[in-house]
Amino acid sequence: MLFYDQHCHTQLSFDSEASPWDYAALNLSVLTFTEHLDLDNPVTGGQDDIPNFNQTITWQETFVKDYNSRLLLGVEMGYAPGQADRLREVMAPYDFDLKLLSCHHNLRYDYMDTAADSNQLDEPTVMMDQYVAQLLEAVEAFPDVQILAHFDYGFRVHALSDEDVIERYGQQLTEVFKRCIANEIAFELNSKSIINYGKLNLYRWAIPLYKSLGGHLFTLGSDAHKVEDYQMAFAQMKDLLLEFGIEEVVLYEAQQAHKVALKELQFES
Repeated sequence: MLFYDQHCHTQLSFDSEASPWDYAALNLSVLTFTEHLDLDNPVTGGQDDIPNFNQTITWQETFVKDYNSRLLLGVEMGYAPGQADRLREVMAPYDFDLKLLSCHHNLRYDYMDTAADSNQLDEPTVMMDQYVAQLLEAVEAFPDVQILAHFDYGFRVHALSDEDVIERYGQQLTEVFKRCIANEIAFELNSKSIINYGKLNLYRWAIPLYKSLGGHLFTLGSDAHKVEDYQMAFAQMKDLLLEFGIEEVVLYEAQQAHKVALKELQFES
């Protein structure tokens, strides 16, 4: 069965210049863009970065007509404290096929801003303490999302080993996972985290833990911001799931999960 990437971005995201037509040129039968929705974004001077979802809806018509491809409507919602009502208001007019939940910033700095370690905080663990607490707050505020994206975002670039992250934050992350599982929120294997940021060991810890807690929904996402990264290392992530006895992943459409057997999985690129 063909499988499509459930985490990728185009020029409608503040940090991507990728053209939707570059993705269309891959001759995909199904595609989704999960554009960044980040309010009060410190990366862009505190502005509200709200994708033009109406543009995506217009693209849907062109994809079908010119490329014989279905384009699903997705979003990567970045949660920060106090923003729940505003985020719901922005998303309310749209019928999303899938909603990803992330924590990127805390209203003052992005969690991948290494300058914040030295310029704003005494220790990078202060940032990570805030990140993990915010992650739990996010999954409690939005039980109706489909996917928790890159749970490790706040650990990607800071000076703490995966082993130290597990020792310091394992219990809190377990609570995050329990809340996700209770609300049927899928766990994303994020290939940018695993490949570009070397977080394989952190995922090797998290995957069997998620499964042992009763989690059975897993997804693959490249976090592509350019077409070259579409489905990056998906074959490797498929093997990683199989190693832990996980036999299925899920695809979302109209916010409904559709299971796909890993052994039958094919990739379009």
